[in-house]
This record gives sequence, C-alpha cells and structure tokens, in this order.
Amino acid sequence: LGAGFAYGGLWPPQSARAMVALVERPMATVVACRPMAPLARKALLCIGFAAATVSVRAQIYQFDKAPLPAEKSLHTLHSFYVYSHADAPMRGSGQPFVKFHGLQAHPTNAEQADVDLQSYDSVQLSIVPYWEFWELIDPRKFCSASTDVASGDAEKADQLLIKQGPASRPREAYTHTVRFNVAGQDTQLSVRDTGVYILVFSNCGSFSDGTISGSVIVKNAYGFLPGNEYHKLPFYGWLLLAYIFLAMVWLYLSFRWWRELFHIQYCIAVVIFLGLLEAFFWWIHFNDWNTSGFRSTPLFVIAIFCSVIKSVFSFMLVLVASLGWGVTRPYLDQRTIVKLKVLCVAYIVLDFIRQSVLSFRHSHNLSWPFKLLCLLPVALMNGAIFYWIFTALSSLMETLRERKQQDKLLLFTRLWKILIASLALGSFAMLFQIFDLSKSINTRWHYQWFFADGMSHILFISVLACMMYLWGPNMNSQRFAYSSADVETDEKNKDTAIQDVWADEEGPEDADDDSFWATTHKTAGEGVGRKTLTSAPAETIGASSALES
Repeated sequence: LGAGFAYGGLWPPQSARAMVALVERPMATVVACRPMAPLARKALLCIGFAAATVSVRAQIYQFDKAPLPAEKSLHTLHSFYVYSHADAPMRGSGQPFVKFHGLQAHPTNAEQADVDLQSYDSVQLSIVPYWEFWELIDPRKFCSASTDVASGDAEKADQLLIKQGPASRPREAYTHTVRFNVAGQDTQLSVRDTGVYILVFSNCGSFSDGTISGSVIVKNAYGFLPGNEYHKLPFYGWLLLAYIFLAMVWLYLSFRWWRELFHIQYCIAVVIFLGLLEAFFWWIHFNDWNTSGFRSTPLFVIAIFCSVIKSVFSFMLVLVASLGWGVTRPYLDQRTIVKLKVLCVAYIVLDFIRQSVLSFRHSHNLSWPFKLLCLLPVALMNGAIFYWIFTALSSLMETLRERKQQDKLLLFTRLWKILIASLALGSFAMLFQIFDLSKSINTRWHYQWFFADGMSHILFISVLACMMYLWGPNMNSQRFAYSSADVETDEKNKDTAIQDVWADEEGPEDADDDSFWATTHKTAGEGVGRKTLTSAPAETIGASSALES
C-alpha cells in the first residue's frame, strides 16, 4: 500500500473492505473510487499524489484552486480527530463543529463561464465518520441516480449517495455542495460524536474542468488542535515544570559546592537547560497551534532543533563519561574526538529529518520506503552509539577494578544498571506500539501519542534524574573526578606488586646465602676469641688439602 501511495497507479482490491487500510490512516493524498461502467458497478481505486494547491494545517484543510475530482469519482483527503463536547478534556471553546468556509468552484475551460455552471451541484465535500464509513458509502455505487430519488434514498440525482440507517440508529454525515458563480457561503454543523472523521471530496456529475477554493475547518471544544495531538499540550507543560524543578535543584547544589565541580557536572547542567528549552518551545508551539489553527513553521523548526540538540548532547555526555573523560583520563585522544564530531554532525542532520517526517505523517502522503529511508539511519546510529557506550563502560569498569577505585566503580556500576533498565523499558514500549498497530485507529488514537512521544520523554528525564543523583555536587565530588594522584597511586601499586613478585621468587636463595655468609663471617670473626670453634674447620680444611696432595 505504501508503494502505491508513493508512485501512484492502480490497485484493484479483492473486496471493499481492503480500502480500510487506506482510509484509516490520515493522509493528504487522493484515494479515488470510480465505477468502470454503469452496468458493472465495480470499484476501481486510483491512488495518486494530491495537488500542490492543497494544504493541511491542523484541523483546517485549505483549497487554493485545487482541481476538481474526475467525473463519477470520490477522493478521501484527510482525517480529523474530534472529541464530542461531553468527552472533551477541556471545554473552553464551546460545541465542536465542522465549518465549510468560503468554498467556491470556477471552470478552467475558457469556453465556459461560472454562469453556465451555476446549476451544477454534483461537486460535494463531506465529513464521514470513519467507524461507519462502509455503512454510509458503498464503493460499488456511491453516486445517486433517478431511481434512488424515486425510492427516497436520495434527494437529487448525481450526488453523493449516503445510506441512512434505521430510525433507532441514525447515521450522520456532514455534506456541503460546492457551487459555481455563487460566493462561498459558510455552513457550520455541530459534531456530536467522538471519533475519527474522513474528509471526502466527490464529483458525481459529468464536468471536471474546474478548480475549487476555500477551506474546511474542524474545531474541538478546546480549540483547533487535533484530538490525537491535544494531550501533548498539557504534557509538555508538566514536563516544563519538571525541568524547571531539576534546574533549580542543580543550580542550588552547584552554587553551594562550586569549588567541588568538575566537567561532567557542567555537562549535566547543559542537558537540563536543553531539556527545559525543548519542553518550552514544544508547549508554545502546541498552544499557538491550538489557538490559531495553524502550525507555526518557525516555532516548529526551533522545537525540533532543540529536541535534536538535546538528544545529541545527552548521547555524547554518556559516551564520553563511559570513555573515562574526566574520570580516569584528563582528555580524549584526537582520533576519538574526530569520531565524536563526525557522529554529532551526522546525527543532527538525520535526526532533524526523522523528526520532521514523523511530525507530518498524519497530514502528508509519505511512502513506506521514504519513511524507512528517514528512520533506518537514525535507528542504526542509535544502536551503534549504545554499543559503543556499553563497550566503553565495560572497559572503564575493568580499569577501575584494577586500580581498586571502589567509589568510582560503584558509580559506573549503577550507571550501567540504569542504562540497562531504560533500554528494557524503551524496548517494551516499542513492542507495545508494534502490537497496537493491529488495532483500529478509531480505538487507539486517544493514547497513541503517549507511546510515540510521551514514553521517550519520561525515560529521558528519569535517566537524567538518576545521573543527577549519581553525580550530584557535594563536599566529596572531587573523588569522582580525574586526579593525577590516582595515577601515581596506581603506578606505586604496580611497582609494589612487581617487587613483591621478585621478593617471592628470590626469597629462598637469599636465605641460603645469608645463612652461608653468616656462618662464614661468624666463624672468621670469632676465631680469635674462641679457638675451639675455629679448630674444627681448620682441621677439616687441612685434611682436605692432604687428600688433594
């Protein structure tokens, strides 16, 4: 399906239900349903790119001289996420509604004028509930005919045919007819049910040489944010408060023990500041989006840039700490520094692209190969960075164990456990997302934001808080920093160990030598005072000389 979206072409489904995979995902592409012939009434779904004149901003879908659909066809353009007034998390903006604003059609054929087409009423825009899409629209026959008017199933011929349910369970679809030579008249309808709504663009007539301008506006009870994006607004607000609290705590400890600070503690302060900026700009971005209905490009770019810089700096902090910078060595070698610089530049570029693509996945048509091309490099880089971190951390812990620096060893052992726990939780969240994809979008759009965005932020700030606890400034902070005394102590320990080895190896020979020389010197020194002691050795020596002779 993704390849079909990307390159266009024909996709004949085996059944009408196959179209669910296309309709259930938000998109700005066109999915056209065209009957091949009045007698056959078989569905032919044509998939292609949307015109460049169509733009989607939040819950506002704008048309700027967009071409009309082909004859006897309908297009699904976009998905809106709406809360009813009763289910809305906030109700400051009144009843949720859909508004068809300033919509007007014009012919592109010079031979025809607006006046000639003022009675043409087959171009329509409709908002259809996703969960009842197939009950309301039949892909084999979605345009009304005179027989439908006679049977009471339709008001007029050559218009979108929406099947009505029983009186006990009425079905709702919001439809607006776009006319020629008539100034766009606004139509506003209240939305009473919570769910996903599909914007359908249909043309059941025989004329298609024209364009349309105007907009379709959907507003929730709290503002213009889509329902699947709203919960990020209060989330980033609380996240901002959490970062402010961490910043105040770290600032207090740093001022109190400013003489004991070392490199890693300064880097942790920078990470807290970057996280605070990220939460602030995302909160401003979503608040402005909710108020105005338009996504501010400058705020969006700044927010993504802050997220990328925070991620890169955090990865590099953990990596250089695992390499022993500021702990077992005063600086890194030039080759390692070059590798880190190249890694930072590549990660900033690729992660910026990745986050931009993910932010537009609900409103733009993006093929699976293209999304995979944007996501896979960052995923591979994350894996390589974590492998480097754990390899370096293992080597560092072994070095600390050999040097018998127990305090530093305990600190990095705890860091190892924290990173393992965060990876396990992150993997669990990813597996849940994959499993959750099997569910309908109509049931998971309420909470999918949490696993897509919220979980990563919670894990990050949790790891950051743990690192603040491990490296918190205190009266003994310098014991975790690099010191030349540690190296000297290590060298002395090595020299002592070497001397002990030589002493153990030469001990028995020295003992024999000492006993021999002691006996000899004792005999020679005491020969004058004690003749009895020297007589025996003298006779022995003399006897041996006699034997030799």
